[in-house]
Amino acid sequence: MRIEPWILAIAVAGCGSSGPSSLGTYAVGTYIGGGSVITGKDDCTYEGGPAVFSPSGTDATPSATPAPGPRFITGPGRILVHCPKVELTAEAIEPTGVAIAGPAKVKRGGPSEMFTAHLVAGGKELDGQASLEWKLAPDCAGRATFAPVLGAQDTGGRDRHRTLEPTAAGACTIIATMTTGSSLQASFRGKSFQAETLVTVE
Repeated sequence: MRIEPWILAIAVAGCGSSGPSSLGTYAVGTYIGGGSVITGKDDCTYEGGPAVFSPSGTDATPSATPAPGPRFITGPGRILVHCPKVELTAEAIEPTGVAIAGPAKVKRGGPSEMFTAHLVAGGKELDGQASLEWKLAPDCAGRATFAPVLGAQDTGGRDRHRTLEPTAAGACTIIATMTTGSSLQASFRGKSFQAETLVTVE
């Protein structure tokens, strides 16, 4: 289960810290705020520079006007997060790629450890969830398949992570494609990023 960064930031900020705490770095083309099905809706509001939250779709709120999340990030810049007991900050930046995390070697006979993928910029992992698609390259044929997806929406979506079921020794390439944007933000031109990682089946 992935704990939303705003939950952690509020918890840390409420433990005697002074001044605004950092909520993290978010990818342009994703949402910030809004809570989760586990914790319920958050009671914070979000404001940004002129282009950070561009009014569109059903949200006509100007970027600099604090509004409840989730708010769709349309441009880079600083985000101020106003919560009842704490003030937080976040930074929105353009993603430059995808990074896959997971084991380099897996053993036959059972499911592997989890593989996850995140948007990155300059090697730094970004918060905010883009759409994610997993694929196995042709070299995996007869060697490994993805295990059935058992996740739920409270973990950020059914396919936020995958595991392999290896059956034969050799090399297998896992491919992850992440695309920013939202079906509710027709005027925003999303970007797709792809990464692959080579796994050795032993």
